[in-house]
Amino acid sequence: MNEKKVYHALEIASIALLFIISITVILFFIENIDLITFKIIIAILLTAAILFFLLLRKNISITIQNAKYKFKNAEQKFGRIYDANVLGILISDFNGLIVDANDAFLDIIGYTREELEQGFIRWDQLTPPEFKEESLQALQQLKAKGECVPFEKQYYHKDGSKVWVLLGSARLLNDKRGDAITYVIDISAKKEVDAKTKQFNTIIKRQQEEFKSVFMNAPAYISIRRGPELRYTFVNKAITDFTHRDDYIGKTPEELFPDLVSEEDKEISEKVYRSGIAAKGKRHKARYKNEAGEMVNIYLDYLITPVYDYEGKVDGIATFGFDVTDLVLANQEMEISKDRFASMADTMPEKVWMTSANGRDIIYVNKLWLAYVGKSSSNGWSWFDTVHPEDKAIVQILWSQAMKYDQNFTIEARLQNAKGEYRWHLIKGVPLKNKENEVLVWVGSNSDIHDQKQQLKQLKDSEEYFKTLADETPFMVWKSDAMGNFVYVNKQWTAFTGLGITESLGSGFRTAIPPGDDEERKAAWANAIATKTSYQNKFQLRRADGALRWVYAQANPYDIDGDFAGFIGSIIDITEQELVQQAEKELSAKKDEFLSIASHELKTPLTSVKAFIQLIEKSLNEDDKAYQFVLKASKNLKRLEILIADLLDVSKINAGKLTYHIKEFDFHQMLEESIASIQNISPTHQINLLESARVNINGDKFRIEQVIYNFLSNAIKYSPNAKEVNVSTKVQGNQLIVAVQDYGIGISDANILHISDRYFRVDKTAMIFQGLGLGLFISKEIINRHDGDFWIESEIGNGSTFYFSLPLQTQHP
Repeated sequence: MNEKKVYHALEIASIALLFIISITVILFFIENIDLITFKIIIAILLTAAILFFLLLRKNISITIQNAKYKFKNAEQKFGRIYDANVLGILISDFNGLIVDANDAFLDIIGYTREELEQGFIRWDQLTPPEFKEESLQALQQLKAKGECVPFEKQYYHKDGSKVWVLLGSARLLNDKRGDAITYVIDISAKKEVDAKTKQFNTIIKRQQEEFKSVFMNAPAYISIRRGPELRYTFVNKAITDFTHRDDYIGKTPEELFPDLVSEEDKEISEKVYRSGIAAKGKRHKARYKNEAGEMVNIYLDYLITPVYDYEGKVDGIATFGFDVTDLVLANQEMEISKDRFASMADTMPEKVWMTSANGRDIIYVNKLWLAYVGKSSSNGWSWFDTVHPEDKAIVQILWSQAMKYDQNFTIEARLQNAKGEYRWHLIKGVPLKNKENEVLVWVGSNSDIHDQKQQLKQLKDSEEYFKTLADETPFMVWKSDAMGNFVYVNKQWTAFTGLGITESLGSGFRTAIPPGDDEERKAAWANAIATKTSYQNKFQLRRADGALRWVYAQANPYDIDGDFAGFIGSIIDITEQELVQQAEKELSAKKDEFLSIASHELKTPLTSVKAFIQLIEKSLNEDDKAYQFVLKASKNLKRLEILIADLLDVSKINAGKLTYHIKEFDFHQMLEESIASIQNISPTHQINLLESARVNINGDKFRIEQVIYNFLSNAIKYSPNAKEVNVSTKVQGNQLIVAVQDYGIGISDANILHISDRYFRVDKTAMIFQGLGLGLFISKEIINRHDGDFWIESEIGNGSTFYFSLPLQTQHP
């Protein structure tokens, strides 16, 4: 039955009973009513009372049953909640003892049910001191009002940690088990999330402020324009400083600068606004009035991007402009200046430098670098001298590795300034290569990071800094004591060898080195320890998978307080390079063997062919058509004879059997004869003897003449579009200097380093000019055996000058 109907029936029955009782009482006071009538009325009233009583009793019974059902249902629900461990529930007294609790609460605080039953758990002892007062206030509220408002606090976990909980309590009346029932919810995760959210919000707010500050103070022109008319809503300080006005907000560029905004500028902005597609440009020329009122040009690199409203619709544009006027003007000036790199580097806020391909010779340093070290030029000093003594070992190792394998170089080190102070710098070096992937120069910069590094000074001065730095390098890095025993290896070593750090220390590192290589390596290592000098070696190292790999090791000694303390070294895997070198050596050896055999075998039939050609030439008249063919055959035969002679010379050089017949001869006479000989067969070029020293030389006249012939032949061959070749000789000190200059194709700096290598041919010229690439190799060998020197000066497209020198008092080879 509906509860409302039951309550309504109870109300009616109670009112009816009260009415009947009232009428009965009134009847007793009426005197003129007869007894029969009185009895009838009383009978009717009693009957009605009985009926209403039964109705009242029935409704009361239904009410009691409903109450019992609700109570039982509530009890079942509470039991299910209590047993379900969804939230912690406990029953306690006002004195702090927890008399009962479900498993969920015990899990929150980390205690067992046995400890609960033994009476070891008290809520006042679980409460940290900082929550005592709040808990006592909640207890007073519970006693006074029968319940307390839910609040957050912490409980001690059994392991000593603190757990955030949300709890609320209700008072128990006439319950023998305790005074209050409390629900407990673990909100540690929520608190952690709230803390992180608060932290993230703080970070986001700080980043927003930083971004705003960055945009406002950025060294670029930044503005935002919104609405169909694209009116300014934001401009940064760079714009207001540049234009000397601060009335941008709410206006358009046309209103601010009616004479300066071009139609092109307006069209670009409106197109971005209409299409929602960003636009960017470089070296965009714009006009503006300077402080003197003069119209001048500026150049901007710009980026214009659409700005969106909350619905994702384009409602404006953001413009980022970078003033590159100085750069454009500098480029225009540097196009007509040979000092282009220096002009640009001197305007940079970094210490810029350039070294030769070998990394040792300083080619250029900018003004900031010179001012830092207090020098007027780059002559007479080395940048390595400015490195702090404690940083030199690792800098030298990594710089050597970078140069050896043409890798980018990056390191942090302390550099000494003109005042003798050391400041931390981030040193970066990059190899600049030509199309043949050969290093031409190294270009780098030194960025002063001293202020940032001061906060980490203690770390950088400690051993941990060295380990951190070594672990970040791509090489295997190690450190030894003064006896050569390893005291440190980085993670690249352990990853490569598979040896743990403990296994590698002391002499344990030798287990990764095959026994066959160990004795030779030990001797070199022992010598480095004894002499306290740098160590370099190439040997095999066993990788973690058992494979033997070729490695290159390098170590430099380091000192502590001026005393030798050991070595800092590195190891790099060079297996691929080693295999390539071995293959090249084997191929070169086979080539030499083949050419030696071939040249000897060709010499005999060539002599016979030459004799027959000469007989045929004598038997023919000059008017015969065949006579011209015989002359061409004779000329090509002469060329073949020279090639075979070169091959034989190379074979003799390789075998150490190239003979020399030393005697004194007139060098000037020999030179004139050689020039005349070459001139007869080279009518396309005029060979000019500009200057000739008249001296006698002790040497092999035939071999020196062979060098002259090779230089002149190359000069003519590689200058097909020129008409002249110049020759000069002069005496400098006790040296005779010979120069052969052509005006041909020239040689790049990278190829000059290899031009005298055996069989070397420049790829592009090898397809155009004939030859085996042996002439300069043989010439260099002849000059070296005469205690002379050989070098080349050249410029692409402007020709080359080949030099060699001979001592006036030559030792007999």
